Amino acid sequence: MLPGPVYAPGLLPGEEARLEVRGERGQVLERLSDAPERIAPFCPVADLCGGCSLQHFEAAAYRSWKRDLAVTALARAGVKAEVGELIDAHGAGRRRITLHAQRFGRKLVFGFAERAGDRIVDITDCPAAAPALRKAMPALRALAEQAAPAKGRLDMAVSALEPGLDIHVRGLHEIPLSLREFVASRAAPEGWSRVTINDEPVIETAAPVVQFGSVKVTPPPGGFLQATESGEAALAAVVEQAAEGAKRAVDLYAGSGAFALRLASRMPVLAVEGEDGPLRALQYAANRTPGLKPVDARVRDLALEPLSVKELEGADLVVLDPPRSGAKAQMERLSDSLVPTVCSISCNPATFARDAAILIEGGYRLEGPVVPVDQFKWTAHLELAAVFRRR
Repeated sequence: MLPGPVYAPGLLPGEEARLEVRGERGQVLERLSDAPERIAPFCPVADLCGGCSLQHFEAAAYRSWKRDLAVTALARAGVKAEVGELIDAHGAGRRRITLHAQRFGRKLVFGFAERAGDRIVDITDCPAAAPALRKAMPALRALAEQAAPAKGRLDMAVSALEPGLDIHVRGLHEIPLSLREFVASRAAPEGWSRVTINDEPVIETAAPVVQFGSVKVTPPPGGFLQATESGEAALAAVVEQAAEGAKRAVDLYAGSGAFALRLASRMPVLAVEGEDGPLRALQYAANRTPGLKPVDARVRDLALEPLSVKELEGADLVVLDPPRSGAKAQMERLSDSLVPTVCSISCNPATFARDAAILIEGGYRLEGPVVPVDQFKWTAHLELAAVFRRR
């Protein structure tokens, strides 16, 4: 008898299998039945790769199942809410990926982390990635061949920005001259805007930029971006809805300004983020963009030191996009405040629902449906966004 639920990667609802169970994880030894919704995945490594875990799920059934992640999480938290239709925000594909490389003798394994494991799945392409990243795969592998150490793992964060790729390599003890020469010779022909190794700038052929509304920002190397442009646009649309009638905004967990800089075209914004690099990029872009309202960027760990009720005074709108752990401490301060409108965004339905319950208990009401945004298509990752107004 199993002690509780077991996570078995690769199984669909209703399927039966023989498992090897270790703790809460089960490795499928043999699938005994197939769900009617099971289809053939379109990627040759879909059964192994951790980047997509649900390519074998028929589209309509997948969409229904994914939307239900939000429905279930809200119900468990005791939050009565309508959930909108799932927004397919895959768009042109994921614009940021993290690749890994490791040597085994003379062989280099280059690709994504294995699903539910610590090995690397070797790839030559990624159908889920944006076209610029797919086109760059051979050159990125060549870079990994040059850079990967004899022992240990190399990590390579790559973002498709304008005018070219932003590449951040980690895992080297030193940067040999041969690697610097390789990067210098390949950057321009391959369209690498910036290459950073171990936080050291190696080359910048042109500043890589991402556009947030009317503002162009050069994010820090390896800096956070929403996974797809379409996903960012869908979330920004909810923020714009929340901003109607507001005159002063606070953007918490602001990153490099995806929401703060859009709002700054209409109102003064206080942007708060725990890391200095993204905030410097945000502030620099705001200072150089004519026509924006004042932007005040401040570094602060909101999990340890949330904004107090007094510090929230005068804000008409608070936008939050916290990490997966959510923003419990900050939501408790907000629930005691008089801020008229809160826009909550999350990549974790469970913590979104928990935080929503805190706001509702504090006197907020949900305005309209919770918006589910599927920018990590073919995975169990789901973004949620909603607007809360003071009663």
